Amino acid sequence: MGIEVILEPIQEQLGKVEERLHNDLSSGDTQLADLIFHIGKIKGKRFRPALLLLSGKCSGSFVPQHIDLAIVVEMIHTATLVHDDIIDEAVIRRHAETINSKWGREISILFGDYIFSRAYTILSALDSQIATLIMSQTINTICEGEIVQLLRRYDSDITESEYLSIIERKTASLCAASCKLGAIFSGANKRLSEALTNYGLKLGMAFQIIDDCLDVIGKEEEVGKTLNTDIQTGKLTLPLIRLVNRLPVNRKESACELIFQNGGKKTNSAIIDLLSEHEAIDYAYESARQLVKKAQEEISFIPDTIFKTALLELGDYVVDRER
Repeated sequence: MGIEVILEPIQEQLGKVEERLHNDLSSGDTQLADLIFHIGKIKGKRFRPALLLLSGKCSGSFVPQHIDLAIVVEMIHTATLVHDDIIDEAVIRRHAETINSKWGREISILFGDYIFSRAYTILSALDSQIATLIMSQTINTICEGEIVQLLRRYDSDITESEYLSIIERKTASLCAASCKLGAIFSGANKRLSEALTNYGLKLGMAFQIIDDCLDVIGKEEEVGKTLNTDIQTGKLTLPLIRLVNRLPVNRKESACELIFQNGGKKTNSAIIDLLSEHEAIDYAYESARQLVKKAQEEISFIPDTIFKTALLELGDYVVDRER
């Protein structure tokens, strides 16, 4: 099922988020107009705003602040992507040139910072200590995860549990915060708020695992972004960690040399063959499926509504993306 169908129950609210995003990023300086227009073209599925809005709808009354917060989480996500593309030297993002490839490193760094600052302008206007605290802690957590991942580049000793800790921080934490904010601003009780937060955390981890699989085996024209960036930048992700752990000692060194040598299409093809031989991609997909199952179980006690159904279907969507 396509994500557009899944998100039909909140199309009106997502439309308001979309309308506001461009306006709230706008600047009085016309020199920024091209950048802002371009970042509008590199829009994704609005996954995190959807989590926030659906969590709010599942928790009680819906308030105008839900729209503001949905814009904040999407801006923060967008800013992290702008910075990620600099680190990964990515050329394509969502079928369009990245800010980095079009305007260069310096502009990209500052533009990412600009988006962060615009998000905090909206957040500060809400005058909510809890929202500011949650988002500040989340950004700290995202940065920790990204830094640790960079520090562990070209490290063949990284374990599966260490990898999971990294993606929990760098990706899943924002999904969890989105669900938590949606619940809190609808007046959810502690049990419901924690359940939705845990749902978001597990779903976000599954999302990143599938992304990491697609980075290795996906087709750029279908995925819509520069692929093989993990291998090229020395990041061992779950399928690669599984491969290394499955190999006998006498083959590990040569496999790591293959992974880290950045040898182009022939090397990538050889890595994919190894992953297939040792069922490492299947293992990673199954790990993601188990996380989604646990995420769906977290919210099983919530009364059945079209909004809960959408959250459950989002989990299926995450792991059903094309290999």
